[in-house]
Formats: sequence, C-alpha cells, structure tokens
Amino acid sequence: MSEASIVRRASYGPSSPAVGARGASTRSRITEVSLELFGRLGYFDTSVDAIAKAAGISRAALYQYFQGKDEIFLELLNECGSALFRVARRIGPMGPDETGFDNLNWWLGEWSWVFEKYSTMFVQWTAIASSDTKVRPAITGFVRSYNHRLAERLAASGLQGLDPEVAAMTMTALVHRINLFVHTDRAYGRSAKDAVDTLSVFLQLVLFPDTPPEVLKSLRLHASPDPAADVDAVPVPDAPDLAGLSITERTANLSKRAVATVTTLADAGAAQFRARGYRSTSVDDIVAAAEVARGTFYKYFSDKQDLLAAVGAEVYAAGKAFAERIAQVDPVADESTLRHWLATYVEFYDRYSGCIDAWAEGTTDDATIVGIGENGQVLMDIGAARMLIRRPTAYPYDPVISALILRSLVTRVPEAALDLPEQLSQDDVIDLLMTCIKRGFFAQSK
Repeated sequence: MSEASIVRRASYGPSSPAVGARGASTRSRITEVSLELFGRLGYFDTSVDAIAKAAGISRAALYQYFQGKDEIFLELLNECGSALFRVARRIGPMGPDETGFDNLNWWLGEWSWVFEKYSTMFVQWTAIASSDTKVRPAITGFVRSYNHRLAERLAASGLQGLDPEVAAMTMTALVHRINLFVHTDRAYGRSAKDAVDTLSVFLQLVLFPDTPPEVLKSLRLHASPDPAADVDAVPVPDAPDLAGLSITERTANLSKRAVATVTTLADAGAAQFRARGYRSTSVDDIVAAAEVARGTFYKYFSDKQDLLAAVGAEVYAAGKAFAERIAQVDPVADESTLRHWLATYVEFYDRYSGCIDAWAEGTTDDATIVGIGENGQVLMDIGAARMLIRRPTAYPYDPVISALILRSLVTRVPEAALDLPEQLSQDDVIDLLMTCIKRGFFAQSK
C-alpha cells in the first residue's frame, strides 16, 4: 500500500487542501483514538460520533480529514500493510538448507511481531473481510498483492510440487490464523514463539519436504514426552444447553408445510450470514432470500439472533460428529478416509461459515451461542490432535499446536483460495490440503 498525501476533503478544506502541523496532529489523533475504539468496541460498534468525541473534535471537523470510519480503517490498514511489505522485501532466499529455513523462521517471527503491534487491525481485519463492507475489496487487493510478492520469492527459491501463488496464499493464511488464535487467547496458553516456531517447521516441510532433519532441529522445539496426556489435559468448556433450540426440535409438532418454511428460513439465514456477514445481514435480507413475508419470519423466530442460535444448534451437532470421526482416522494408512473427511468438512464449513464466524469473532454475546462456539472449537482441536498423534510425525511437534495448524489449514485455506487470481476447483483445494498434511506433518513428498 502506498502512502497518501495528507489532504482535507474539498467540501470542507480551504483553498489549499494540504494541512499544516496542527492538521497533521489532528489527523493522527483521529487514527489513534479510532484504533483504540476499534479494539475496545469493535469496528462495527464504533460510530463516527464516538471517534470525534474521543479525539476532542466535532463531527464536522472529523469530516475535514476522513469521509467516515471506512476511510479511517483504510488509513490504519495502509500503515499495517506497509509494515508487512517492509518485512516481505527483506526476506532472504528460502530453500531446504539451514539458511533457507532460518529465513522462513525470520519472516514468520517478523509477521508475528507486526501482528502483535497491530493486533487490533488484524482481529478487525478478519471480521471485516468476512462481511459485505466497502473495506473488503481493499483487504482482498492487499492480500493478493502481498501474496504475489511472496510467490516471486518462492519461485526464485526453487519451489517444486506447489504453485508459488498457491504456496504463498497458504503461508499467509496459516500465519495470520495462528497469530489470531494466540492473540485472542485461543491457543491453550501456547506462546507466540512456540506457535511460530512449530509453524516454521511445518511450512518448511510443506515447501521443501527434502529438508534434512538436522536443519529442522536448529529451533529446538519442545518435544512432548506424552502427547496423548497433553491432549487429554486440554480443558473442555461445558457443553451448551441446546434443549428445544435446534430446527429439528422447533419443528417437531409442525405441519410439513411449516417445517419446509422454517427450514427455508434457516437455510436462507445461513446463506446470507455467509455472503454478508452476520452483523450486516438484516431480517429483510433473510426473508427476501427465503421469499416469505416478514411476518412469517417472526412466527418462528424472535429475531435474527434466535435464528442464528437455531442454526448453531444444528451446526454444533454436526461439528461434534466431525470431531469424533477425525479422531479415529489414521492419517497415513487411511488416506482415502482422510480425504473424504476433508472434502465433507470443507463443504460443511463453507456453508455455515457465516454462522461459525459470528461466534468465533465475538459478534454476539449470547451465552448459548458463545458456548456453542467455544465448546465446538475445543472438541474439533482435540479430535484433530488425536488423529495426528496416531502416527509419528516428521518432527516432535506439540500436539496442541499441531491441531491448531490443522484447524487453520482446513478452515482458512479454502476461504483464502477464493481470492487467488486463478481459483482452484474443490478437488484442487482438497489435493492442496492433503499435500500440506502429508508433507508438513509426516514429511511424505508423494
């Protein structure tokens, strides 16, 4: 992202749009208080009036420098993006040797440092990127540009077996998601360094599976003496009380026609949450997609959060079943079973991504919905960890961090692949996930 000149809007500014030291100070104060408010309240719950009040200026004065909070966010995104680009420009050559591995680990560590410095932006970035906002295209454009620069470095490093653009997309998707888990207290107490170092080994093997073992040992990762005990020690939140909440239970005594209507509304809600984001979706959007009257919606649901809870109950049951199944898979001997699980889970996650994001990103504070998300995510991580420890991995990974990497892989990479210049087919996405698992965890290049 390029640095823009500091100017006032033509409708408010004097004859010369450039601002002096006082104006630059005001503009800087606006962005600083906005960053604090975005972090404390969230982007969507921060109003222009709140920003102006925190900056000690009038709403009209704020509009002399920014058209609205979208433009303020883009200003902050530009600052954050510039820091990431500076890191990208300094990446040394990568490859299957000690120098290449050290450069990869350095890049991941620097990304983590930038993430910590701009953690508010990265957390809000995730929420905004999944919603239908004016900022979303700017985020997509930045990610494509950044991945292209990284792909050029990978191509120059002799990458084989993976398309450089696809490999770069996978790298940035994983490092962003892993840091998000760490900085939102969803990494089970693992430090950023432990998570980044483990991800370094995983990605090194994904990119260069012929890397000698002695190169990987330079990081001295913590080796678990009893991986199964580590997994069993993961605290599981109480299961949510879903009695009477699911679509199935709500429609138990209804006519077939009414059941069909409720199901249509639920499907329309899930689809709108996916396309627009939960917060940006209105009841009007849902009824329009379902082609029913607004009054019909309120006959079965009190509001859109009630619909989210109903769909969430269905998603929780399905997610719990997915977690139980993956725990039983041998990732080496049962390749076809693993592939089938990946294909069905990716399809499931994509369909309900808007609902899952709503609780994963704290969009709603409803206790039942939060409980669905917290308990469901832990069960999935435990299932993934149990699958991974069934076979000796290429390196003595922490099984819990490994599970976080796997969850990041199957949830974020398929979404990120949609923004590639040339989109991948569903089979191509599953091939990519299988390649990453086989190479990254088990050093299997074929």
